[in-house]
Amino acid sequence: MTTNPLKPVARHRRTMRRVIPLVLVAFLGLIVGTGAPASAATSVAGALAQPGAVSPLAPSGDITAVSAALVQKIEDFNRQEADIAQQAKSLVAEAERITKDAAALRTATTAFNSKSAAVDQKASDFNSRAAALNAKISAHNSKPHTFRMPAQAAAANAYGAEANRLRAEQARLRTTKSSLQNEQNQLRKQGSQLRSKKSQLTAASSAHDAKASTLRSREKQLQALEQQLLQQMAQAIQSLDDNPPDPAAMMDQGGDAAGPPQYRDQSQSQEAGLADSPSRQQQASALKAYAKQTGTTVDMQPGTAYLTPEAVRRLPAAQAAQLGSPFITYDGLVRKPNGRYKALRVQAPGATESPGQKAFKRALTKQGRLVAYNQEVKLIIDELQDVPAPGASDPGPGTPPPRRNGKAACLTKKPGTARTSGTGWISNTSKGIKRRNLTVPSRPSTRAATAEACLTDPLEKGTEPGNANIAGWKDARKMYPEGNLARCHLIANVLGGLGEGKPNWSNLVPCWQIGLNIKGVSMRHYEMAVQSAVEGLPKNAAVHYVVTPFYRTGDSTIPKGVTMSAEVQLPNGASWPVFNEVSLLNVPYDGGPNLGN
Repeated sequence: MTTNPLKPVARHRRTMRRVIPLVLVAFLGLIVGTGAPASAATSVAGALAQPGAVSPLAPSGDITAVSAALVQKIEDFNRQEADIAQQAKSLVAEAERITKDAAALRTATTAFNSKSAAVDQKASDFNSRAAALNAKISAHNSKPHTFRMPAQAAAANAYGAEANRLRAEQARLRTTKSSLQNEQNQLRKQGSQLRSKKSQLTAASSAHDAKASTLRSREKQLQALEQQLLQQMAQAIQSLDDNPPDPAAMMDQGGDAAGPPQYRDQSQSQEAGLADSPSRQQQASALKAYAKQTGTTVDMQPGTAYLTPEAVRRLPAAQAAQLGSPFITYDGLVRKPNGRYKALRVQAPGATESPGQKAFKRALTKQGRLVAYNQEVKLIIDELQDVPAPGASDPGPGTPPPRRNGKAACLTKKPGTARTSGTGWISNTSKGIKRRNLTVPSRPSTRAATAEACLTDPLEKGTEPGNANIAGWKDARKMYPEGNLARCHLIANVLGGLGEGKPNWSNLVPCWQIGLNIKGVSMRHYEMAVQSAVEGLPKNAAVHYVVTPFYRTGDSTIPKGVTMSAEVQLPNGASWPVFNEVSLLNVPYDGGPNLGN
């Protein structure tokens, strides 16, 4: 029987023509740009991270005596400054996150585009193969497909074998097509995700820029306010010169007699005013060397000078905002031919000028002037000059020679219980409470004792006190339920001191908020002096800072007050006090009972 060759051939023809839909369109990779949002965020972060844009104000005790209202304004300003500083810190962290996310998106986009380009190439190769197969099918189908058997059996077999090969190649292309379509679908999904991330990143960057713009506006407003307050501070001190208060009346009220700042400073600490005291050997050596080199006479009596209100007003607001105070300390004076004075400041080796010191110099270059007092005689200062401290080749009399790879003394004497803070350390100690005979006993069995720190530049930020049930807190609240009480840091938050958390309770004591903690000559006043002294210290230099609460008895849970001292220590062994030991009582600012029990 002769077979009908048309049936398989027809089947072959129909099958081969199904190859044509295998042709694919190239995927074309998606480019997801992320550079602009990241750059904007990074730029804003840099602008907000500049140090000293708005400095906290530090009122002196004299201003407190002249105007309590001005001190309240200063405290309100400092709260706003702290809020802006915290917001700026948060914005910088947010900008860093945006930058990090943008970098990750760029990396993912680069990988995506590489993958999509590879898929496009595969699609192009597939289309070439599909086109070639279609050509083969067309050629196959155009061949004669009716054969006389058995004479043309070989031709029929060859025709069928070719059809089988074409079907096999068609099946392989279908598998390839399915794989490519899966890859394309995955890429479409990934591309959609990347576009969504880009959109989110752009929105986050825009929101960040808006917040940064608002914060910069607030910062400019605060700069203008700071300049006004600085002028008022300078005016308050100037008013003491023009209309000094009655010292007897001030003493009758239980306070110190107000007066020009450095006259009080020198009278209260005689050693600090002696050029040849051990603590001032470094400065004395530098000033003697300066006098010898310049052929001038240097008055080596240190003191404090203040800018006149006019000098503060002449400064641009942004520069005035870097002052922090209209006061500046000096180490010596040189009388000029015009009857005015040049103030000399001894600069530690490797130290850099703080923004406030630079602002003082700018004020004097704008026809400004500083006012100082020496033995109650008013002096006008119109120039400020830094004098280098003795170097390795000239250590100065009585100054220990520099040590190779030397460090500040406190950096070489870290207590075993101290924790690292920056490149320095902080140590808090506690002592057991002998007995509890109060109506509401404190839960903790120990009370805070000496807190000691070796502080280096830059300072680490500490933590807030939170609602810790520190020793004496319940006792204090029992005695004064409505009192304006606080949990005072011994080592301040701005200096790296810790607060919330039971292990840190030894750094907290109950205190009057407006009194021992802040306002007037308070712990805040001296903490800011320490913070200023640390800023700009050279490598391996430090400020050794000690705060010790003192109690009435062994079973007291609340201190009667604290003693504080701070000393700058250089790598070559030289040192001088930021301030000599002072004692502050735990009493309200406006007068009242001591909180100590």
